[in-house]
Amino acid sequence: MHSEKEKKFHVRVRAVVRDGDHILAVKTKGADYCFLPGGHHEFGESLQGALLREIKEEMGLEGEIRQYLGVVENGWANGDVYHAEINHVFEVAIPRIDVKTNPISAEEKLEFLWVKLDDFEQQDFRPIVMRPLIAKWLQGDKTIWCESNFE
Repeated sequence: MHSEKEKKFHVRVRAVVRDGDHILAVKTKGADYCFLPGGHHEFGESLQGALLREIKEEMGLEGEIRQYLGVVENGWANGDVYHAEINHVFEVAIPRIDVKTNPISAEEKLEFLWVKLDDFEQQDFRPIVMRPLIAKWLQGDKTIWCESNFE
């Protein structure tokens, strides 16, 4: 499959922060795509603890885990490296932010934006495999996510 490439594996935690029909997204400055807030799970951390740590690091804010939404597997090639990631996704509430008040990034390289479901394509929201899951969730579907773009 990807035997000629170096392989890297990531375990990530991601937050779905909702305000009406908007989802909070994050961009690496200069990038042309966005993704959910969160980041790498570190050895010895709980998934929830890792996500709350990432929110604090990225936004300087406290979050509250509401519920586990599920897991999304994603793979992609970047040059000579094939990346595979497992994303554990949670619904998270973050007081003091809403669609009228973007959080200010506590990390120089990141910026936050609110994305409407209709704008996922325009904002190049990644991973693409997560888009329909978020859409169904926004429409009230409470099915636990288990999706993959792995072969």
